[in-house]
Amino acid sequence: MRGAAFLLLVAALSSGPGAAAPPRSSGPSVELLLLNLDLEKKGRLEDQKALQALTRDLERAESLVAGHRSRLMRLVERPDADAVALDTAEDDLADAEGRLRTLQDQRRTASSRLLERLRRIAMLSEELRKKRSSGAPYADPVTGRWTLLINPGPRKGEMRIVLDGTLVSGDYVLDGGFRGSLRGTFIGDKLSLQRVDSEQGIDANFYGRVNSQQKRIAGTWEATALAPATGPSGGTWTGSIVPETEDDDSSGREEQK
Repeated sequence: MRGAAFLLLVAALSSGPGAAAPPRSSGPSVELLLLNLDLEKKGRLEDQKALQALTRDLERAESLVAGHRSRLMRLVERPDADAVALDTAEDDLADAEGRLRTLQDQRRTASSRLLERLRRIAMLSEELRKKRSSGAPYADPVTGRWTLLINPGPRKGEMRIVLDGTLVSGDYVLDGGFRGSLRGTFIGDKLSLQRVDSEQGIDANFYGRVNSQQKRIAGTWEATALAPATGPSGGTWTGSIVPETEDDDSSGREEQK
């Protein structure tokens, strides 16, 4: 998926002035750019760790080569140099140098991979900046206040969540006095949330599919291993977004007063 998405991005960026102008809706969306940028940043961390490990291995290999070279020179300088010992020392040095050359090649490859990764991150970041500054509408079907219905029960409640890139955070209140925070991800149309109860801690995982046209979420939930061994261990849930109104804003201002 990542490779195909990135090829679409490259094709969009590399269109020359002579090419036919694509329709305004073509090209990578903000969501696609955010997803690829997130994947590239994760890959950057892996590339950095690999380069650091190879650099440490290379330093050890260089020290080993220097040690074998010094040993060989000491044998050569001895007036009673032994042919077998010299031959063995030469073989040891050759093996160490071969290992050193291999590590040097691997480190160059890792360094090139990291540099290319950084170029892609810069390109994605710039394209994302252009998309956002162009004023193109960015549909965020997640951010807002949602009414909840959780089964079995049914248990009713409400949650407020905010989308930042592919990350989701927020809080919730359920009937019965249950409240806490939410954290998770939104990729494509799939929402994944981890419920953190204010008293019981992480007690459930919620998975749902967002219907941006109907402004609804439907999915399943499951209790975590940390949840107490009472009540249902899983079920279904739905959510419906609550339109923000001026009355909501004014009541919020009154509460602040």
